Amino acid sequence: MIIKLLLFFQGFSVWFKNLLRELTNNMISIFFIGAVYLALWHFPQTVDLLLILNQADTFLLEVPLYFALLITAAFLIWNAPKYFYFHNYKDISLSNLIGFIPNQHYKFQDRSESASYPYMTRIHMRKTVPRILAILLLAISALSILNAMELFGLENTYTKFLDPTNTLILIIFLLLLLSEPKLYKVLKGFLNQSSKTTIVFFGVSIGLMLLIISLGTLNTQAEKDLGNLFLSNCALALLFSSLSFNSYRFLNGFPKKLFYGMIISSGFILLVIFLILNFYPNLATGVNPLSILILSLLSLFMICFVLILMGKKIKLPLLSIVTVFCVFSARFFSDTSDHYQLNLKETTALRLPLDTYIYHWLKSREEIIKNNDKAFPIIMVSAEGGGSRAGLWSFLVHSYLYEKSNGIYFEENLLSLTGASGGSVGNSMFFAEARNTSLNGKKSNFKITEDTEYPDLKYKASIIYKENYLSVALLSLLGRDLFKEVTSLFSFKNRGQLLEEQWIQTHEKYFHDQKGRNILDKEFLSFYQNIISDNMDTTNKQIPPLLLINTTHTQTGNYNIISPVRYSHLRPLTGMNDFLDNMQSSYPNNSIALSTAMRINASFPYITPVGEVRKIMETDESKSDQYADAGYYDNIGGRVSRGIEEVLKTVLNDSFPSLKEKVKIKHLVIANEEERKIAKTSTQFEAPLTTLRNVRYGHTQEILKRLESDYIINLKQTKITPPSMSLLSNDMDKEKLTIKPVLPLGRYLSTIAIRSMEARLDEVSKELDLIIEE
Repeated sequence: MIIKLLLFFQGFSVWFKNLLRELTNNMISIFFIGAVYLALWHFPQTVDLLLILNQADTFLLEVPLYFALLITAAFLIWNAPKYFYFHNYKDISLSNLIGFIPNQHYKFQDRSESASYPYMTRIHMRKTVPRILAILLLAISALSILNAMELFGLENTYTKFLDPTNTLILIIFLLLLLSEPKLYKVLKGFLNQSSKTTIVFFGVSIGLMLLIISLGTLNTQAEKDLGNLFLSNCALALLFSSLSFNSYRFLNGFPKKLFYGMIISSGFILLVIFLILNFYPNLATGVNPLSILILSLLSLFMICFVLILMGKKIKLPLLSIVTVFCVFSARFFSDTSDHYQLNLKETTALRLPLDTYIYHWLKSREEIIKNNDKAFPIIMVSAEGGGSRAGLWSFLVHSYLYEKSNGIYFEENLLSLTGASGGSVGNSMFFAEARNTSLNGKKSNFKITEDTEYPDLKYKASIIYKENYLSVALLSLLGRDLFKEVTSLFSFKNRGQLLEEQWIQTHEKYFHDQKGRNILDKEFLSFYQNIISDNMDTTNKQIPPLLLINTTHTQTGNYNIISPVRYSHLRPLTGMNDFLDNMQSSYPNNSIALSTAMRINASFPYITPVGEVRKIMETDESKSDQYADAGYYDNIGGRVSRGIEEVLKTVLNDSFPSLKEKVKIKHLVIANEEERKIAKTSTQFEAPLTTLRNVRYGHTQEILKRLESDYIINLKQTKITPPSMSLLSNDMDKEKLTIKPVLPLGRYLSTIAIRSMEARLDEVSKELDLIIEE
């Protein structure tokens, strides 16, 4: 018994060492799979892309593209390592790479029954490990859908019986069993004992393909259809498993030269497409972000493949050398690169102190307040962050209030707008248009009045947020910006500037100034140019609301406000750094564009770069202030609103005591209702990470309570009728056919998600009406 146990552990040691050795030969595949796993399981902005894939208007185009990229990746992971063996790469040249059959190493293998177990294990793993990794990639992509359903609380048959993490662990265990040669031989013998095995193989393959196609045609864009997407991806994984472990069957009737040529050609074609998109990044807006993600990772895989193959030919670890060079060069160039420097704009606008500005704001409305029969609402807005859904929700709420009051909401009642991330972007898009038309003595129109290609949408904001603002950022992150980071060669716009351009161009389609120019690109302080000057009587003069855009200083973690007024002398806002004041200490009479302020306020980690402003130092040392997403510090801007309220009350007490009883201060909180399950006690290993993950949410909830607002307008999932049900007979109970779309967090919203948000706006319309009344 002891001898058998020792022999088992000896065999296990041999198996494990060979497994580690073979995994090192497949290192680029492991990195590829790891990147896909992290993106689809643990990064919120990309996890949400699975929902967008299901909700896409062109589902039957986008899902096949995504599946095609996944299956291409699987074939490359399976076959690319073959090219790295000596008996293959020694005969490879530039002229014969496409179509080369990388099976030469099989000719030199000892296939006799007397071969030792270590040798037999090593040879077996060369065949099976790449296949296992390819299957693992497809399993991860399939189970990521199950994981997304669990994260969003979508229960169905699959989530009830399958835990995604445990299922993935089980699949990895079963796949590892296939890497043991004796067990594999027994399993293979069992499956091949029937003479009809080949017929069964082809029948199963055809059946799986038909299943994938049929499940795709059943999509109604409802969350329950994520189950069908999960099944389709599982079928894809099973189909590939069947093909890869029975390759000798279909390759007997298929030219091997053509087979390998197609695989390598596909990889290089995708690499060329990736390079073209990096030269013309706006083309990426027409491609689903999930497909862009896989395309980018595949292109990096192909670059690594080429480096390894070239290194083998010249007998140098070329990939390792390039990797080390990239790490050190990125560190070296980061200190001197101006790639992420913010574009500065000259300004002649002067910034008044906050209390003086509020005094004139009240002075300009004094007669209106006195003559108002009811209490005059003074509204301060705090908008929560949360990607495009938060931006659209903020924009929709403002649009409704503006249209409902015929502009009075903006021109008379609104004192300040602040927020974080997406919510602040929505504030800014609304403010830019409302202020622009106000300067020209006109009214804005935020509703869609003409026929459009989206007849089910009511507001211009919805069409603006229908655009794909994520694909370009993902492409640049893994492409041109990565190249710039490690080489510092050439000059081009970073992904943050490209995002600004997208916002500007889309906004300009529906909102522009009298000369047809875009508004978001205007210098931030220009919206407040010449509002108040010395000895000017501001009675009945239109003083606009304060747009306060927040950001977080990367090096210190301090809260910064991009503000049209100065406030450092006021106790209620003590400690909140003045972005423009700090910047103008190095660059007098300079400011930034409104779009730039929006971008550094809404900088998703990694997807959007932090913005930099280089400091002018007395020494030759180069330093930059860096600014990131406001949500790191305060994801709703409530601290700023509370500070504005205290200053307002002070000004009322000191200068307008007669108005105190005539006004009613209202905090309008535009928030995302997020139900969080309180997790069970975390392990000591998980607890610190759990705390970091939840602290922003907890901080936001604390600030919401401190605002003590009766006017919290929460975004919730709201039922709509999907397009697939709109043609059904009126006799059917359509209420039973409605869906309640999950609202993704990233910068890409589907039409049905937007329709759900407009439906929610209808639901809260009565609450919104109360805000502009007493």
